[in-house]
Amino acid sequence: MPYNLKLVKRIGIFFRQNYKLDLRALASMRIGLSLVILVDLIIRSSDIEAFYSNSGIWPTEFITHFGWNNGYWSIHTVSGSIVFQYVLFSIHFLVALSLLIGFKTRLSTLFTWLLYISLHNRNIYILQGGDDLLRLVLFWALFLPWGACYSIDSKISKHQSSPSTLANIAYLVLIASVYLFSALLKTSDDWTRNFDALYYALSLEQLRLPLGDALYPHSSILKIFTFIVYSLECLIPVFILWPQKKGYLRFAAFFCLLILHVGIGLHLYVGLFYLIGITSALALVPSTLFDHLEHRFYFLQPQHQHLPQIENTTVFKILKQALLLFFTCLCLIVNLGTLPYNDYQLRSELFYPVNILRLNQNWGMFAPGVLRNDGWFVYHGMDSIGRQWDLRLNQDYVDYTKPQHIVKLYKNDRWRKLAENMQNNNYTFLRPLYCKFKLQEWNKNHPEKKLLTLNLFFMEKINLAHYETTIPEKQLYSTCNED
Repeated sequence: MPYNLKLVKRIGIFFRQNYKLDLRALASMRIGLSLVILVDLIIRSSDIEAFYSNSGIWPTEFITHFGWNNGYWSIHTVSGSIVFQYVLFSIHFLVALSLLIGFKTRLSTLFTWLLYISLHNRNIYILQGGDDLLRLVLFWALFLPWGACYSIDSKISKHQSSPSTLANIAYLVLIASVYLFSALLKTSDDWTRNFDALYYALSLEQLRLPLGDALYPHSSILKIFTFIVYSLECLIPVFILWPQKKGYLRFAAFFCLLILHVGIGLHLYVGLFYLIGITSALALVPSTLFDHLEHRFYFLQPQHQHLPQIENTTVFKILKQALLLFFTCLCLIVNLGTLPYNDYQLRSELFYPVNILRLNQNWGMFAPGVLRNDGWFVYHGMDSIGRQWDLRLNQDYVDYTKPQHIVKLYKNDRWRKLAENMQNNNYTFLRPLYCKFKLQEWNKNHPEKKLLTLNLFFMEKINLAHYETTIPEKQLYSTCNED
């Protein structure tokens, strides 16, 4: 055999041995992520009218005029009726159930991913980083054999798909990118010098949970935790991508991000973000742990050991590997484009497939520094004869004082994210739409107290150092009338 071919073969063996993912770990990721998807769809379905219908905050007529990029698409925009949205949600729920039990796994993955692209594009102003991660994991899972264990497919199939080393690497690069670029984007002194980032994060009463209230007064502990969080984000990518046959470092990476996300979820109101972060990384768990569990629990033993593998044809295999390599490089370039000190951006021709497949990603949570602006909404209604009404408290006196727990004002994280976006001066177009919806919703639910006008105020305060804050300033976001 020529020397060059021997070298290529050795390199192939090296990557295959050092970047192998356990099929049981992949299956665990499928099951965990499917459960999160089902919960996500249930939460979203409670706000179908508000977020996805023409009678809600974001009618279809506005979608393509604000934040819509070339290449975006959405089946959910075909009709603004509530019934149509419920039909799509029902289909989405069924294919997610199919993914959970591992029936027609690859097809279920494809439809779950496509429906998520459509759903996310329908209303981009209630999305957060977890949505991007969920969408991207589903995309890479199309190339991974995550239906080979703990699934109906593994029980009825006579063949098993051959694992792809490049697909494994692509997935590992994705998970590593989340924490690598999150660390690279944190360039403020809050993260790198003063270590005040978590202090300012917990100063945001829009985000702080009751457990965060208990931690917030301890400034010295917050500095230590800030250093730990930043260090973990730097170490996790190294642990994930370091060549390893046993996978112990990747298990250490999983343990680190488990601690990281549990800490976030316990102290800050981030919705399903922390659960998506944990479940999407379950494939990092090494074979040794599953071997130990199977030894103790017989029912966990998968049914894939003796199945013959399907060998892809050479042309199909080359095409698949080329696509994997292309999209891996594309995602890395997209991430590099988010860095403030990198001027290179993708050409518009390449951004088109990025937008079609929704490979867009930005892992800049609390970056470059933590937001200082905080506050709460006040809904000052007026009836036809000028009497005032507080829509939040349902009383005839409008109370502008700060609620005891601002975070409790939000039904779920989607509403909190919408409120956060409305505070951004780049998204002021959301304010009158929100104001109109709140007024119409009130009049629908309270016909005996019908209001003619609603003034939407935001009481803005700036969080300062040493547990100080500015005096809340009343800002009129919008005034709307009942038609």
